[in-house]
Amino acid sequence: MRARRTGMPYDAGFPLSTGPGSMPHLVIELTENTRLTCSQEELLDEANAALLSSGQFQEPDIKSRCVTLSTYRQGTENVDRAFVHATLQILDGREQAVRKELGQLVCNAISEMVRPGASAQSVQVSVNVVEMERATYSKQIIGG
Repeated sequence: MRARRTGMPYDAGFPLSTGPGSMPHLVIELTENTRLTCSQEELLDEANAALLSSGQFQEPDIKSRCVTLSTYRQGTENVDRAFVHATLQILDGREQAVRKELGQLVCNAISEMVRPGASAQSVQVSVNVVEMERATYSKQIIGG
């Protein structure tokens, strides 16, 4: 089956608007010393569920992945620290309050799955919501 080709981004039957149908990409980066209470797959499941619960996205449009960092630095002192940073990319057009709520939903979902390591290790969890420019975003769905 050939991909649908139009001059417009593919919308999978939903309008590319600020509501349902506007897809997100979630990239969760974790230092290799980050200890989770679950697998990375379960972490992604929980983050995806949080995004779906917002009502801003359709289920098949939520795309997420974990990247484990083996080379990283946090601060300048040689102490056991860990961090998890998520970048949530969404199509532009949502109010700042909605973007903030999405970031907090993801931060809460991740924080519930992170535990400190030995010797009072601290773990910083952060989320940045980035707007993708709708005018330059392209997408094609192959098959299905």
